Amino acid sequence: MLLHFPGARCLGLFAMLLGCTFTVGPRGHAGAAESPRESRTEADPVTITFESLLKQSRDTEANDVPRAIALAKEALALATRLPGSSSELRARTRLGEALRLASQYREARAVIDAGLGLPASTTNRPELAQLRFTSAQVHWNVGDYAPAEAAALAAQNEAEALGDRRLLIRAINLRGILARRQNDLELANRHLRTAFTMATASGDAELVAQARTNLANVLTDRGELSEARTLHAENLSYRTTQLDRRGQANTLLNLGSVEGKAGNHAAALDYYMRALVIRQELGVPRQIAAAQIALASSLTRLGRTEEALAQLGVASPAVEKVASHDLSNQLYVQFAATHTARAEFREALDFHLKAEAAHTAMVGAETARTIAELRERFDAEKLSRENSELRAEQQRNAATIALNEAYLKLDSRQRSGIAALLVLGAIAVTAVVSRLRDRSRAERLILDETLRARDAAEQADALKSQLLDLASHDLKAPLITVMHTADRLVDEAHDSAAVIHRARGLRRESQRLFDLVQNLLDTSALESGKQMLYTSPVDLAALVRETVPALDERLSRKNQHLVLETDTPCPMQGDAMRLRQVCENLVDNASKFSATGATVRVVVRPSPEHVRLEIHDQGPGLTEEDRANLFQRFRRLSARPTAGEPSTGLGLALVHDLVTQHHGRIWAEPAPGGGSIFIAEFPSAGASA
Repeated sequence: MLLHFPGARCLGLFAMLLGCTFTVGPRGHAGAAESPRESRTEADPVTITFESLLKQSRDTEANDVPRAIALAKEALALATRLPGSSSELRARTRLGEALRLASQYREARAVIDAGLGLPASTTNRPELAQLRFTSAQVHWNVGDYAPAEAAALAAQNEAEALGDRRLLIRAINLRGILARRQNDLELANRHLRTAFTMATASGDAELVAQARTNLANVLTDRGELSEARTLHAENLSYRTTQLDRRGQANTLLNLGSVEGKAGNHAAALDYYMRALVIRQELGVPRQIAAAQIALASSLTRLGRTEEALAQLGVASPAVEKVASHDLSNQLYVQFAATHTARAEFREALDFHLKAEAAHTAMVGAETARTIAELRERFDAEKLSRENSELRAEQQRNAATIALNEAYLKLDSRQRSGIAALLVLGAIAVTAVVSRLRDRSRAERLILDETLRARDAAEQADALKSQLLDLASHDLKAPLITVMHTADRLVDEAHDSAAVIHRARGLRRESQRLFDLVQNLLDTSALESGKQMLYTSPVDLAALVRETVPALDERLSRKNQHLVLETDTPCPMQGDAMRLRQVCENLVDNASKFSATGATVRVVVRPSPEHVRLEIHDQGPGLTEEDRANLFQRFRRLSARPTAGEPSTGLGLALVHDLVTQHHGRIWAEPAPGGGSIFIAEFPSAGASA
C-alpha cells in the first residue's frame, strides 16, 4: 500500500537546511579566503627578466655551476622589486640548490634559512615547501641526517596537502636516500621503489632518472647487481643524450661501484677514471674528492697502494674544507683500508677511529632515535588524517539517522489527518511507523557499536604499532651493528683462525635473529594491509639464478648441496625483492628439515599460463596434521630442525601471503622416495591475474 505523507515537503526543506549545516563549517574555515593572491603582470619587464634568470640558472647548473650561482644571485636581487614574498622564495630555492651543487654548504644554509624566516601565508606556501626540501638536501649532503629527515618529512606533508606530485616524488626519493645512508636497506628499497614507480607514471624524464639512480644504488648495496647495472646503464644513455656532464660523471661512479661490488676492479677503475676526468673539468672540489676516493678504492684492490695513497692525499684538503661528515667518513674508511693492505696497522687504526667518529656524527644513537621519533610522528599524523576521514563517514551515517528520526516526528504530526482519511489503513500505518522507529533505533545502536569498535581497534593498533616500532628500532639497528662488526673481524683477523671462526658464528646467529625480527615485521605489515608490492616485469628464472650463490653458502654450513634446474626464461609481473624472499624462505625451510649432506633441488619452469617454482627437500615429509596447519602463523611442523635451527612458524605463513599477493597459489606435495615438494605458482606475463 503506497502512502503519501503531507509532511514530505517540509521534510525536504528540513533536509536542505540540515545539509547547509554540514557545509558551512568547511567553507568558513579560517584562512581559506584571506588575503588576495599576489598578482604578477606578465608584461612587466622585471618579471620577464626574473623568470629568464631562473631558467638560465637551472639550464646551466649541470655543466657550469659558478654561472648558475651568478644567475641565481641576479634573480634574488630582482626579487626584491616584485610584490609579495613568493618570488624571493623561488630565487632563494634556486640559489640554495646551485650553492649546494658547488659544495658551498654554509652559504647555501644562510640563503635558505633567511627564506624560511620569512612570514608564511596562503600565497607563498608552495614556494616555502620547495625551499624546505632544498634545506633537507643540504643537511643530507653535510651528513646531518636528523634535520634532513625532519625537513624531508615536512616537505612530503606539504606536497601531499598541496597536491604537488613532483615535490612528493622528490621527498620520498630523499627519504629513501637517507634510509640507505643509515643502512636501513629494507626501508630505503621501499621508498625508492615507490618514488621510481611514481616518477615513471608522471612521465617526467628527469625525475625518472633521479629515482632510477637511487634505486640502483640501494640494489647495489643489497647485492642485486644485474638490475642495478641495467638501471645505471639506462641513466648513462639518458645523461649523455641530455649533454649533462655532471650527471654522466655521477652515473660512471655508480657503475664503478657496481663493478667493484662484483669484484671486477679493473672495470671499476676505468669507470672511476672517466668520472674523475669529467669532474675535474667541472671543477667542483667535493665532487672531485669523492671521485678520487672511489679511484683509490679500486687501486687498493688491484694492489696499487702507492697510487691509492697519492689520490687520497690530494683529496684530503678538499674534504676538510667541505666539512661533510659523509665525505670525511668515506675518506677515512678508504685510508684505513689502504694502510691495512700495506700492513701498516697503526696508521690503519688511527684512520679507522676517525671514520668511526664521523660515522657516529651521522648515524649515532641520538640521531637514530631522533629520526625514529620523526618517522613515528609522521606516521601518527597520517593515521590521524585517515581516522578523521573515517569520523567524517560516521558523521554522515549519523546525519542519515537524524533524518530518519525527523521523518518519524513529522510523520507523527500528520497521523491524525492520515487516520481521518484512511481509517481502514490505520493498522498498516502504525506498522510502518513502528518498523521505521525500530530501524532507526537499530541503526543508532549499530552506529554506537561501530564507534566503540573503531576506538578499541585504534587503541589496539596503536599499541601493536608501538611494539613493532620498538622491535624495528631497538632490535634491528644493534643487530646490523653486530653483523657489520662480525664481518669486520673476519676481514681483519687474518692470522687468527679462532677469531674468524667465532666471528662467523656471531654473524650467523645475529643474522638468524635479524631474519626473525624482519619476518615478524613483514607479517604484521601484511596483516594490516601496509605491505605494498612494487611490481615490474621479472624473469623468475634469472632472479632465482642470482639468488642461488647466497643460498648455496647457507646450505654449505650443513654440508648440504643446492641444485638449480632452470634454463628457460620465466617472465612474470612481480616484486623482485618479495619473490626473492619467497625463494629464500622456502629453501631455508627445506634445509632446516633435511639432514646434513642432503640435496635441496630448486626447479623453475614455465607453462602457457603459469610460472612455477618448486623446492624439493629430503626431509621426513608432512603428516596429515602438518597439512591441515600448513601456512598458518605460529604453527610449527611436527618434525624438528635437524641442526637445532630456530622455528617460529612465521616463514611459511609469510611466503603464503606474498604468493597470494602476487595472485598466485602455493601448496605442498609428497616427493617420490621421501621428503616434500613445495610448489609456488604465479601467473605468467601473458596470463591474466
